[in-house]
Amino acid sequence: MKIGETGEVFYRSPGTFVKYYKNAESTASTKDAEGWVATGDAGFFEEGTGHLRIIDRAKDVGKMADGRLFAPKYVENKLKFYPNILEAVVFGRDKDRCTAFINIDLNAVGNWAERNNIAYASYQELAGHPKVYEMISGHIAEVNASVAQDPMLAGCQIHRFLILHKELDADDGEMTRTRKVRRNIVETKFADLIDGLYSGAASVYTETEVTYEDGRKGAIKATLRLADAQVSPEAGRAQRPHLRKPQHERYVRGLRHRRRAPNWRCLDGNEEYHAALWRCGGD
Repeated sequence: MKIGETGEVFYRSPGTFVKYYKNAESTASTKDAEGWVATGDAGFFEEGTGHLRIIDRAKDVGKMADGRLFAPKYVENKLKFYPNILEAVVFGRDKDRCTAFINIDLNAVGNWAERNNIAYASYQELAGHPKVYEMISGHIAEVNASVAQDPMLAGCQIHRFLILHKELDADDGEMTRTRKVRRNIVETKFADLIDGLYSGAASVYTETEVTYEDGRKGAIKATLRLADAQVSPEAGRAQRPHLRKPQHERYVRGLRHRRRAPNWRCLDGNEEYHAALWRCGGD
């Protein structure tokens, strides 16, 4: 087995198929001249165990702006384990951080709202309620804490999110009939919302075309709240101290003094950072 440049998993063995019957084009796209067969899945080998770990479909996996792995389905599936979240769409390919759209489950959140004496008249009103945002924010924080423990995927933590004012629907072209998100269509249709998430806006006004059950077209108008998510420190990544300039200068002078001592040792686990800081004189 091997991992391709795009992260796709390939395999070959004496037991692989020879070719597709009377379909040379499909054969060429699946199996190369050396006998490597493309699985269509993306993954990697875990350093500690050597086990192959499948994370997503290869067509959905990409890179973030800093070169780290972007696997949206991995995070989306974690979010959808919560009964209150019906659907999630994570963005971040070629970006410096990830953001997300959330669809709440009307039945689950509606029952929760009744138990907590929260009145609402529509899906849109319930989706925009501050208490619902608070609940979803808690779910995202928990998912981020879980993702942060994975060195390969820690960059996929969600930094900002919004709760959509409508359910993603196959009739509107946003999903397939088997409930799979059409990611490219969603990105195009809701480009204004994605731009708002990355620009740091607190809210965005949007108008969305919808298709009713009888085939008529209409539009939903809404001002959506865009919220920040709680991001967790990444496992195994040293945290740089955040110091104001006078504090920083005193810190560097003290660090130089301690490094001269024969029995100096780092007490906070960030020895690599401290050593580099001492060598370069600080900054």
